[in-house]
Amino acid sequence: MKFTRVTDLVSSDGHNIPAFLLEPDTPVGGVAVCHGYGSSKIEMLGMVTALAENGLAALAFDMRGHGEHPAPVSVGVLDDFEAATTYMRRYGPVGATGLSLGGRLTLMSSADALAAISPSVVQEVSPRGQWMFKNFPSPSVREPYSGYVVELLKELGDVQTQDKPALLLHSTRDIVNIIEGTQELAKIFPQAELRVITEDTRPDVEHENGLIRYLPRWFNHMELRGNSEALHIVPRWLRGQLAN
Repeated sequence: MKFTRVTDLVSSDGHNIPAFLLEPDTPVGGVAVCHGYGSSKIEMLGMVTALAENGLAALAFDMRGHGEHPAPVSVGVLDDFEAATTYMRRYGPVGATGLSLGGRLTLMSSADALAAISPSVVQEVSPRGQWMFKNFPSPSVREPYSGYVVELLKELGDVQTQDKPALLLHSTRDIVNIIEGTQELAKIFPQAELRVITEDTRPDVEHENGLIRYLPRWFNHMELRGNSEALHIVPRWLRGQLAN
């Protein structure tokens, strides 16, 4: 395999997009890999490695406002995703995968096969989720104010149905709003497959404080980026779609 720090990936509005590329010797397709809000490309290297081990060239990139991307966070994150998707077409058919916000952008992308991991397709962020974003901002995102993600999701607009292969995953003990939103999308995407991750998840806790009851769901959602079951399912599904 060949590991490269990509320096020639540019968004449609002219921003350089920092990225890592892992290429197997004979790739059968390419995949754009997107992190979640408050994360970065580094935290998706487990998925990139699993994809490459399955014969797919994989590109993990920083969305604007995150990691090494120089631009401020904005709805231009979708432009960054599209630039990554276009870049990976040099390997033939292209897939997309991402976690949380990255999962939502996956479903809005022009890739040929879509694998959305716990996508943030909620109708609204719950009060507990908003409290977490506001009070525990990530140092990996440069946002105009803590909790900006709520405004960003509104500005991105609704996910539109696409008639192409789509894998939708959530944890059995994921954030409730995300479970509901993912299951609703599975009903309207004509070629959707819904999979529920059951391994390596934190158990629910009983407590009088609702925020404490919420925390295991929050962690289950975020930790899907490195979940062993997700790392098994997603690369094999994408290879099956792209290598045909």
